[in-house]
Amino acid sequence: MEEKYRYFKVILDCGHLGMGNSVEVTRYVRAKNCVDAFALGNRMPRVKRKREKTGTMRVMEISYSEYCVGQETESDTLYLNIYKPRKCG
Repeated sequence: MEEKYRYFKVILDCGHLGMGNSVEVTRYVRAKNCVDAFALGNRMPRVKRKREKTGTMRVMEISYSEYCVGQETESDTLYLNIYKPRKCG
């Protein structure tokens, strides 16, 4: 039996901006349910995980068309797509 996926907009508290500073970032994910979307958000890079607290601030279910638009927006956001080449040798 095939699992049906749903689409979510996840608002995350992201860091690496100095002590006590953060920025809210919106990511778009595909998951089975809102709990899975919440967990996916928590495991993303740059998300603040303050001791027992979570970096996922909000999870909202959205339509597939909103998801597609969101994915395009994510690909244009420099903060989410910084690639640092490593020197080898």
